[in-house]
This record gives sequence, C-alpha cells and structure tokens, in this order.
Amino acid sequence: MLDLVVLGLVQGLTEFLPISSSAHLLFVEHYLGIPRPGLVLEAVLHLGTAAAAILMFWPDVVRLLRALPAVIARPASVFRGAANPDGRMAAVILVATALTGALGLAFAGPLEQTFLSVRGTAYQLMVTGLILLAGRERGQRAAGEATLRDGVVMGLAQAAAIIPGISRSGATIVAGIGSGLRRTEAARLSFLMAIPAILGAGAFAMKDAGEAVQLGYAPLQLLAGAITAAIFGALAIRWLLEIVRRGRLLYMSLYCWAVGLVVLATAR
Repeated sequence: MLDLVVLGLVQGLTEFLPISSSAHLLFVEHYLGIPRPGLVLEAVLHLGTAAAAILMFWPDVVRLLRALPAVIARPASVFRGAANPDGRMAAVILVATALTGALGLAFAGPLEQTFLSVRGTAYQLMVTGLILLAGRERGQRAAGEATLRDGVVMGLAQAAAIIPGISRSGATIVAGIGSGLRRTEAARLSFLMAIPAILGAGAFAMKDAGEAVQLGYAPLQLLAGAITAAIFGALAIRWLLEIVRRGRLLYMSLYCWAVGLVVLATAR
C-alpha cells in the first residue's frame, strides 16, 4: 500500500509538470526496488491523473463533448471561417489523439523495451530539458483558434512523449507555443489532449493486470495509488498553469538536467 501511495504521489506531481512522469516512476521503482508488473502500475496511476484533468477542466470537457457530434457529422467545415471554437478544439484533440494512438500501437513493442533502461531514460529526461528551452512566447492565438496543423504538430509531440523521459506536457506545450498559441492556451489544450491519451494508454496497459495480481497487488492498493495520483495531479495542474503564465519553464529545464545527471551518476 505504501509503495502505491508513493508512486501515486510521484505520478500526480509529475504527470502535468513538464518533467516526465514515466521517468520519475521508473526511477522511484528502480531505487525503491518496487517490482513492475508490465505497465499496469503506470496505467492505474495514469487513470488517477486523467480523473484530475477531467475535474479541473470540467466546464471545457462538457463543452467539447457537446461540440463533438457536429465535428463528427461535418468534419470538413470545422476549420472554415469563424467556426465554433469548441468544435475546433474538439477536432484538434481528435487529430492529436488519433496520431498518438496510431504511432503508439505501431511501435508498442520497441517502446515497451525503453521502459527497461534507467540510464537511457535519464538521457531522455535531459532531452526534455532541451525541449523546454524552446518554450518562449511566439503567438497570440487562443485554443479555440487552433488549426488542423496545430493538431498534427501537438499530436506528433504527444506521440514522441510515449518514450519514457520525454515529457508529454512539456513536448505538447512547447509544440503549441511554437505553432503560435499563447503559452497559457497551449497549456490548456495540452491538458485537454491528455485526457483521451491517458485513458487510452491506461486501457491498453491493463492487459498486464493479471501479472499485477500475481505479484501481490490488490485492487484496494491500486485504488489508493490512483486516488493519490488524482489529488496531487490536480495540485500540479494549478502549479503548472502558473509556471507557464510566468514563463518559468527554464527552471523545469534545469531540474530535468539535474535529475538526469544524478541518475546517470548513481544508477547501475
């Protein structure tokens, strides 16, 4: 139970901060000697952070769900003229999710192998530090003005973040900023994109649930981890929105380099 609570705390704090939750979970599991039943622990914890995102952005989620039928019925009209901003956002999220899912399934085998290398993940976390240096304000568009190109760019960034050590929130926020969205709007769109991506990845990884049971993980323990991840995930969302608003991604970049170097110096 304590292992799951610790992992839930780590997952919650790092899923939405641009410092790679997958890297931090891998490091904590390595140093504490917590056995890994496939990816099921990460799946359960990710479901907790997905719940946090839904809660924190509930009004946006409701509006997007209401706009979704019109997007599906008339996809060609979504990005024409002064289209419904909620429809645009829903379409962008659908495009990004489809790209992430397709690339994730296509490279599922090799990607799962990357979760076995602690030192490799440390190097990739330092790459995240470099990515964050590009997060400077470039545009003034709101999330409701997002284009098909934004969906493709942010979807590719989200797909790249399947690799442990590459931060999903960091990569997608920087991609959105680079496409011309305001910092806070890129962060908002990134959080909303996270919901279907995390739910999909969580559902896919639940194939390892049987192995988790064999290692002694009980449903109550997994639930405790998910709840902890949800609570601290909500706190991390509020924190990151403030960090992005103030343009303080440099501090997160330095943190990624520092953690990466410490792991490289101590992991065997």
